[in-house]
Amino acid sequence: MDIKPMMSPRLPNDISIIIVSYNNSDLLMLTLASVRRSVEGLKAEVIVVDNGSQDDTLSRLRSETPWVKVIDMGRNAGFSTANNEAMKQCTGHIVLILNPDTVLPRGTAHAIMAHFDDNPGCGAMGVRMVNGEGRYLGESKRGYTSISASFFKLSGLWRLAPKSRTLNAYYIGHCPERGVCHAPILSGACMAFNHDMIDQAGYFDDTYFMYSEDIDLSWRMDQTSSDGNSYRGDISIIHFKGQSTPRDKKYIGYFYDSMLLFAAKFEFPKHGQLMNKVTAAGIRVAYYIARLRSSIQKKREKRRKFTPPQRVLTVRPDDTDVSTPGKTTTFAKLAGERAEDYDAVVFDIDGDMGAAIEYMRKNERRTMFGFHNPDNGDTLIYFNNGCHKI
Repeated sequence: MDIKPMMSPRLPNDISIIIVSYNNSDLLMLTLASVRRSVEGLKAEVIVVDNGSQDDTLSRLRSETPWVKVIDMGRNAGFSTANNEAMKQCTGHIVLILNPDTVLPRGTAHAIMAHFDDNPGCGAMGVRMVNGEGRYLGESKRGYTSISASFFKLSGLWRLAPKSRTLNAYYIGHCPERGVCHAPILSGACMAFNHDMIDQAGYFDDTYFMYSEDIDLSWRMDQTSSDGNSYRGDISIIHFKGQSTPRDKKYIGYFYDSMLLFAAKFEFPKHGQLMNKVTAAGIRVAYYIARLRSSIQKKREKRRKFTPPQRVLTVRPDDTDVSTPGKTTTFAKLAGERAEDYDAVVFDIDGDMGAAIEYMRKNERRTMFGFHNPDNGDTLIYFNNGCHKI
């Protein structure tokens, strides 16, 4: 794919990929391995901002990925502050904010570059995300987080008409999962924008410690740019949702506090005092419901113990010699494999990860899925909302 020359001589790189990490070195190494393959052929810089990790993240970054620029915050400064520090230093024409629990198929960075090449008026863009079970993640595309859209979402009423512009305005229900459309709100798990948008729309608002800062920034970019934000359902990545942050009471609190901050900043000025009080009360009720759901989910997960899989299908690149019939195959032959015949299907990320994503989507919940990182030999299995190294 041909990439046009840089628009600004002050930006020597085609793309800057920024990843904020905190205590998840195994997944981070997998993400970086996929990133390295995705940017082949581009002038790219990869920046990891470490938010005071207590595990072996920093030592592994130095030993396993010397090509990565590391910013050590020395503390948990939050998602916004950490990203802002990297954004001040990055030198890419396109900036990609990426979570440390994602896997990019080869060519993803090229596809993102091509999008902005073809759509110079675009503010920010997001892509189709699936989780570690192959299920589509609705937050890949979202409408403006108005009070009515949030009500239909939090109440669950959107499920009555998932394709409705009104009831499912939160997830832009009228736009198909694999469609291409205007999407005012994008996910910070994978959000790209032209570097010049930093000057126009500003940085992340560090009033948010974490959560909703991506909603805030993407909304500002949507309003600032000439053509608004875009969702590309024809570009897919894997996002192990929730693996980069704990799911405890404190982090649930961060999420709903951030909703209040966003509402106070963008919605409350539009409404009267009574409506604002009702909205704030509704958000607090949603917080307690979320805590209850989290508690129930954790109890269920405790009853589901991870057992290392015995019947494993390993899917290797197509030029790899197949020496174990029935347990090893290539991506070219993947479609003919029955997922239910195995305890886990493990994909080597040197292969066609686009084909892996489609296989996962068609076989979700039939087996566990895993990913092999040939850079360091790690294999991570996704099970019970968690990743396990085997």
